[in-house]
Amino acid sequence: MTTAKPGWEVEGVEFKVVLFLPRDAASVPISRQVLDGCLETLGVTADTRTDIALALTEACANVVLHAGAADEYEVMAQASDDRCVIEVVNTGNGAAMMPPPSDPAPVTAEHGRGLKIIDAVTDNMRLTGNGMTTVHFEKALEWVPGAAGEHLSHGDQ
Repeated sequence: MTTAKPGWEVEGVEFKVVLFLPRDAASVPISRQVLDGCLETLGVTADTRTDIALALTEACANVVLHAGAADEYEVMAQASDDRCVIEVVNTGNGAAMMPPPSDPAPVTAEHGRGLKIIDAVTDNMRLTGNGMTTVHFEKALEWVPGAAGEHLSHGDQ
């Protein structure tokens, strides 16, 4: 039997993943697969994981497209309390991403939809920048029946 140390309270499960990646198109599926594997293991539904994977792909692709050649980027993901919070940070001095325009992109446009897609499939999407650009988004987690992550998040409730 394991007991918590005095003053330590364990209320549920939480995971944090931080990836430091080169600005290379090959890094995009790596970040997506690492996060998806974690969420699948916890028992997050396929639909929720698909939305997160799409948003993460768009955010990483924006960094790869807009960052300078020698730049790296970070992917930070945290899941707790039935919510996944993700930040993709361009750590270099590449061009900053701009908020999505309020007008829709033309049907024939090759670019300009990524941030709108992220905003459409996630919650609380925002951009910040101070020498580097951060794309922040969140997604409520939905669980498959009997999921370990849900059980661990809620204890024996």
